[in-house]
Amino acid sequence: MKPFLLSIVWLIAFLAHPVAADEIRTVRPEEVGLSSQRLERISDLVRGHVEQRKMAGAVVLVARKGKIAYLETFGEADTGKPMQRDTMFRVCSMTKPVVTLAILQLYEEGKLLLSDPVAKYIPEFSHPKVIEMLPPGSNPAFRLVPAKRDITIKDLLTHTAGMPYPFASEWYPKDRLLRQMHTLYEEAGISSGMYETEGTIGDMVKRLARLPIASQPGEAFIYGMAADVQGYLVEVVSGMKLDDYIREKIFAPLKMNDSYFFVPEAKQNRLSAVWKSDWHGKLEKVLPGPHKEGDYVYSPTFQTQGPKTFLSGGVGMVTTPYDYFRFAQMLLNKGELDGVRLVSRKTVELMTTNQIGKLFETTLHDEGWKFGLGLGIQADREHNVDAGDVGTFEWAGLYSTRFSVDPKEEKITIFLSQTHPFNHHFELWDKLLVLSSSSIAD
Repeated sequence: MKPFLLSIVWLIAFLAHPVAADEIRTVRPEEVGLSSQRLERISDLVRGHVEQRKMAGAVVLVARKGKIAYLETFGEADTGKPMQRDTMFRVCSMTKPVVTLAILQLYEEGKLLLSDPVAKYIPEFSHPKVIEMLPPGSNPAFRLVPAKRDITIKDLLTHTAGMPYPFASEWYPKDRLLRQMHTLYEEAGISSGMYETEGTIGDMVKRLARLPIASQPGEAFIYGMAADVQGYLVEVVSGMKLDDYIREKIFAPLKMNDSYFFVPEAKQNRLSAVWKSDWHGKLEKVLPGPHKEGDYVYSPTFQTQGPKTFLSGGVGMVTTPYDYFRFAQMLLNKGELDGVRLVSRKTVELMTTNQIGKLFETTLHDEGWKFGLGLGIQADREHNVDAGDVGTFEWAGLYSTRFSVDPKEEKITIFLSQTHPFNHHFELWDKLLVLSSSSIAD
């Protein structure tokens, strides 16, 4: 079947068989060893944040042993619209584990090796140069040196390819290197993926490939644009557009029928608004408008309007709590769900074990966390007394979305909001995880 016709078939299947909010099956928490009374503490916590206008609304899901035991909605998705179980969320960087899985499917099919140079598939990455900052006051401010080796696909999956996000300079304002990279990105028209830019993902990745990288390949964890390179790599190796590939190979097998890169017109009324909060009661809806890389503010229409040609492998996904639960449960099941296997147990083990050695992963977590392939991994409890068990894996998104999978307890916790700045929700998330874990009653 021709790719165009195949895409139409999948689209019709998705629209014809959605999972309605009232069809999502939940069980009594006690059936899976959780306490109903203790789970109510989560409701009290999140409801309090909504009542204090720290955020407009959220959905929280807790599942154990493959069954959803807690799925509660809080506050508003939009002005005058209560949050629903099937509200759709821009999960931003929670896209990354999904695109990583796509790369690993191609890996399992023998179409690439993780040790392969990226330049084997995207020639523009041949002979990379590394930017080295000179002492303050120097003119020029930096010099370029040859990379010691090629950038590999594994470097992309572990964010050790030296490709920060444009807005990383806002996270670390004293870092001269990140400020310089931001300038280079702006001049080259590099988008973080939070807004559409000219052309396709391939066009932008080729522009990115002509720029220097911020570290020697494999020598530093620098979170950012590598995931968009992954997205284009999927297109090059598979011969399919990124959204077509993800829909056919991941969303459809997992029955994630409410997950998209661009939300269909018929479902846009279910998409949550994006809210800006000072976490002290000042809460306002972000209205459509021009992007701004400098303070985390982006047009909230990036998956609904516009030319719809730019597919971000780093942040472009829209989904529901139930759909992302199915993805997380597949990982917890070592690559399989409902009798359908997407990847092997050994490949999930690669994703969920430390792949960065002694490098210290700091973008989202403090000491005690490492990084696998597309996922943060809890390495110890000595430095993370408020977190879950060793081996727990998770990731988050810029609009305050987050998920955690605890393999030891077979437990999944998902928190979805649409609130920024992103860092406001960190303490709430830590408390939510404590309450999720303390609800275990068997």
